[in-house]
Amino acid sequence: MALQDPHVPNSVETILDTRAVTPEQVLDLRRTVWPDGNICRREAELLFEINDTLETVCGEWRDFFAEAMAAHLVEQADPRGYIGEEDAAWFRARVLADGKIKGETELETLVQLLEKAADAPEALEILALEAVKDAVLHGDHKVLGNAALVPGELGDPEVALLRRVLYAKAAGRSEAISRAEAELLFDLNDATLGADNASSWSALFVNALSNYLLVHSGYEPPSRERMKQVDRWLNQPSDGLAGFGRRMASGIANMGHTLQSMDIFGTDTPMESVYRSRLEAEKSERQVAARVDDGEARWLIQRIDHDGALSVNEAALLHFLKASGLPLDESLRPLLARI
Repeated sequence: MALQDPHVPNSVETILDTRAVTPEQVLDLRRTVWPDGNICRREAELLFEINDTLETVCGEWRDFFAEAMAAHLVEQADPRGYIGEEDAAWFRARVLADGKIKGETELETLVQLLEKAADAPEALEILALEAVKDAVLHGDHKVLGNAALVPGELGDPEVALLRRVLYAKAAGRSEAISRAEAELLFDLNDATLGADNASSWSALFVNALSNYLLVHSGYEPPSRERMKQVDRWLNQPSDGLAGFGRRMASGIANMGHTLQSMDIFGTDTPMESVYRSRLEAEKSERQVAARVDDGEARWLIQRIDHDGALSVNEAALLHFLKASGLPLDESLRPLLARI
């Protein structure tokens, strides 16, 4: 959708000229750009063009921009809720057009995408975490929306934002911390040593790192291609829900058979296969997760010893692991002896 498109409201030119947007202009955009509840790529590009120009924004614009991008990338995804690599790369390129995420609107939109999507490339999560880290270290209050931000210091608002990203719904790992996320948390802890950080930062650091070491899940959500197979199965006239209904009706009509002999569910349907895979992954996870193994121990030792010092948060993490009573690799003994 180009600026000369007849469907683009006249107010867009005014917005671009003034580099500001009012609630009334946002309402105008909602009515004309988003009348059917769908946002195509041309419309999404137009909204980014407007956002890149703005120097003054209102809350209504931030809400509209985030909602529109969620509609475009999450609700209209195929299958719904799955942000694919191509769409993620497009969004990443747009928000990094000038080198970095430059404002609260873009960061909040990214976080909401992670919260609303069933699955998204981990690169989007890392992008959000890196944006928070960079803004904290450089005191960029515009990105974090916190006028009281102190450069190099983690306050409660920043910790809350980190928590939203770490435990977002996307990627199906909302209950587990990945290695990449754990690495970034250690980097942020190292970069803010000696700062007057909020106590909530210590709590998040210990909880997230112990989560990675003790609860990390090997489960990965079904791929977009697998979920497309499920969608196709659901809509097949000879199978899926329609076929299930016919088998159910046939089973009820032949009540002489026992329930166990009624093959109304069929065998190894795509949905059952997806569910079974998750159950097997969770069973395996429970058997091996609640321990710190050799590989995890080597990583933890390297992360703590690389600067020759033991920070307060690192000591608190070791205290937590020691007090857990769970199996810990023998190589951790020298570290544990230091606390």
